[in-house]
Amino acid sequence: MNFHKKSKWILFIVVILLVSGIIVYNQVYKPHKTTEDIEAVYSGSVENFIEELQHDFNKWNTKTIELGGTITSVVKNGFILNDFIFCQPRKDIHLTKKQGDKITVKGTIIGYDELLNELKLNQCIIK
Repeated sequence: MNFHKKSKWILFIVVILLVSGIIVYNQVYKPHKTTEDIEAVYSGSVENFIEELQHDFNKWNTKTIELGGTITSVVKNGFILNDFIFCQPRKDIHLTKKQGDKITVKGTIIGYDELLNELKLNQCIIK
């Protein structure tokens, strides 16, 4: 093989490595989806969702849902809807609602607390 053919192969390999590196970098460092960007797999009232939840909790775990209900309690790091759904708002959300207000929230289910009998929602936004 002469020098001209070797340099073409080296250039081809360098270009392939460069393009592969850019693709990998873009996949690794792509921004996370926000709650607004994720489509809710369920939308409705807290009461109706509790009925759905009793059939199969695992179906709903880690899913994003949109629920309408009444604030029954406001705590330091969130609020509780209908005495059952604990909502932890995103850090950039400042809660201006108070106990007794009717609201609609969108958030991701992160688990169920058996001790407190609460379903936990994370990264909640108020619609």
